[in-house]
Amino acid sequence: MEQYELLKRKIDYYDQGHLLTFYNELNATEKESLLEQISGINFEEIEKAYKQLSNRSFKQRSEITPIEYESISNLSDSERKMYEERGLQLLREKKVAVVLLAGGQGTRLGHDGPKGTISFSDSTKQSLFALQAERLRKIEKKTDSIVPWYIMTSPINDKETRDYFRNNNYFNCNPNQIFFFKQDLIPTITPKGKLILESKSKISMAPNGNGGVFTSMKSNGVLRELAEKGIKWVFFNNIDNALVQVADPLFIGFADKKGSRVASKAVKKREPGEKVGIFCLSEGRPSVIEYSEMSEEECEDENFFNSNIGIHLFSLSFLKDTVNINLPYHFAHKIIPTINENGKTIKSNAPNGYKLEKFYFDIFKYAESMSVLQVLREKEFAPVKNRSGEDSLESARKMLF
Repeated sequence: MEQYELLKRKIDYYDQGHLLTFYNELNATEKESLLEQISGINFEEIEKAYKQLSNRSFKQRSEITPIEYESISNLSDSERKMYEERGLQLLREKKVAVVLLAGGQGTRLGHDGPKGTISFSDSTKQSLFALQAERLRKIEKKTDSIVPWYIMTSPINDKETRDYFRNNNYFNCNPNQIFFFKQDLIPTITPKGKLILESKSKISMAPNGNGGVFTSMKSNGVLRELAEKGIKWVFFNNIDNALVQVADPLFIGFADKKGSRVASKAVKKREPGEKVGIFCLSEGRPSVIEYSEMSEEECEDENFFNSNIGIHLFSLSFLKDTVNINLPYHFAHKIIPTINENGKTIKSNAPNGYKLEKFYFDIFKYAESMSVLQVLREKEFAPVKNRSGEDSLESARKMLF
């Protein structure tokens, strides 16, 4: 009862008393589970997020200017060779690690399981995970080295992902080079800032966005391990790009030679209205601006055509310096199962709550500069996001084979 009273006072203070509405109807196990959930929530963080949600309509977007970049098509043979040799050297010296963001499910694609287990054939050897493992092995063979591979899962798919790798013999990678760590969850909220109850004894939780990777790396000891291994560059990529060149030596060498602490790959927009984030400078700092925040004139401006494809290099020193920065939340208006006044779980016909997400590109502005390398879409970017049509499994298959 002492824990109950302490937590009740806490949630009453933050005006979240509804979380214990059905407490007396629960059995002992359910009561313990609910109190444990409540004790693990940072209510001050939720309150800050709600204030940001309430004030976001009044925030004026900063003026944006073009960001400098280099096109891989314009590199001379000697420049290509210089960058690639430098990248290969860093790989041989074991100065590079890879972080894969793989917390998503394949539900939107009609796939039951982690998105990384989606395959381009009936064989697991052509799954998204397998393709990335194969490319990493080729780099390792070329450099006679082993690259540490950190895979961020989510609580939803962590066990299934680990089992998938184990059942497939880690796709012939060294099991000791693969490290799994989980993305953090955060409660979902109503438009009035109330935490959503999924059932009488369970608070609705959702992954905190890809920007949560930095704090998850810290809390799971990944940053400490990288420092102990003497890592200089950390290659970041998403699971859903079927053409990603994992630990690309040319890109690594490009980043290292350019001297910025952050580097990113980009592809040219297909058309002015393509729904992609664009690299730019905001208040003179590196940034990514979403298409929804751009004016029609900006969308058509050829100075703003370098699309963010989720492939980045961060120097470890930069990650260590910025890991404690509180990134802003972005709000995804979603249909979230909740309970009615009778305690029955219901599903709304329209969006009824918000998932709170942080985006990793919000960390870019803390870098004094960024090196951007524009690459060829047909060789490096085949996103698997939709069930059919553009950016689907079928469109990616055509680019792959």
